[in-house]
Amino acid sequence: MKTSAALFLPILLVGAISCGPTTDTVVVPFELTSDFTSSTSPGDSAHIGPARAHQRLDQYVAYAHDSVSSDIAQGHGEYLTSLIVLAGIPTDTQAAFREEIQSRYALIYNPFLSRKETQRLVVNYAWSAGYGRTEDSTTLPQRVVHE
Repeated sequence: MKTSAALFLPILLVGAISCGPTTDTVVVPFELTSDFTSSTSPGDSAHIGPARAHQRLDQYVAYAHDSVSSDIAQGHGEYLTSLIVLAGIPTDTQAAFREEIQSRYALIYNPFLSRKETQRLVVNYAWSAGYGRTEDSTTLPQRVVHE
């Protein structure tokens, strides 16, 4: 009986040690999701400061990349709405932003760009239409036309 307990105890300890990373893998996305969903009520990001708001936007786009991409392609959806709120895009320009970013889908999701470059484009474009816009800017940035 002592031999089986001696064999069972190390197996139990090894099993318990290996559960740590699995637990972190499961918990982290839920922590990120709750952080994003708790921060997607209108005006909430304004209370945390522009640096933190930009960081949340960046994290959100990285975390929900595929879903954000899909919603941008459609021009609507909960992930695009969250992007708009996290970027601080004013209510009166949200419809125009949705149309404009949808029309730029092929440019943003260019197959020659890396995932990180695509994420940066989405974040910068949304930020420039929201909290990052200048006081004298009343319209969305114009498309760059290459001749």
